[in-house]
Amino acid sequence: MLAALRRALKGAGWTQLKLAEEFGVASATMKRWLHGRGLSFHTLERLCSFADITIADLAQESHVAERERNQLTLAQEKALTEDSGLSTVFFLIVNDWPPAEATEYFNIPQEDVERHVKRLERLALIDRRSGGRVRARLDPAYVWRRAPMRRHFDRVMKPYFLSMDFGRADAVFGVETIKLSPLGLARLRERIEQFRTELRVMARQDRFGTVLPADWYAVLAVARPMKPVLFPEDQSSD
Repeated sequence: MLAALRRALKGAGWTQLKLAEEFGVASATMKRWLHGRGLSFHTLERLCSFADITIADLAQESHVAERERNQLTLAQEKALTEDSGLSTVFFLIVNDWPPAEATEYFNIPQEDVERHVKRLERLALIDRRSGGRVRARLDPAYVWRRAPMRRHFDRVMKPYFLSMDFGRADAVFGVETIKLSPLGLARLRERIEQFRTELRVMARQDRFGTVLPADWYAVLAVARPMKPVLFPEDQSSD
């Protein structure tokens, strides 16, 4: 919302200095307000009035901007699915890990990591920040449902999960069979997305809350229609 407010004020011709003069405060104070530090609701209302918008307008615009930020082009998804090194580096950046993790854990040479970072920047998937840091333009909650990623999952990730030995003592899985209406199925989809959010929160807490050694895990939550399971034709039914 603050980013949308700053865009609206700029579009209305207001600079940080002009706003500070209008409010009778220092320019540094106005800068802090425009970035949400010490900003009261009353001040927010006044700033909105200077941009000739309401807080409701501001919320709607920020919602649209956020939704647009979380949509990849087909070309971007195609590039990510055609190069496993590129997608690995991007996956790490999206989840707030430094690109160096690609070298440390996934054994991608440092020079290749830097090459991938530069390409991600050209693809407008990341931004470089001060101090050599990088930030993804995509929210980690993004749902990969377009054709290139679906094909990539079918080709790469599905065999990875199907090859799992569920009989091992260290295998982590849970299975439940349930009967659902279309409404129940829609609720299940929502729960899976909620589960993804909870996983990210848990991973972040684990990352910063423990010094124990960690490993990367792929987690799949999936549902499919159940059909009667028949015995193979060559197996006796006696």
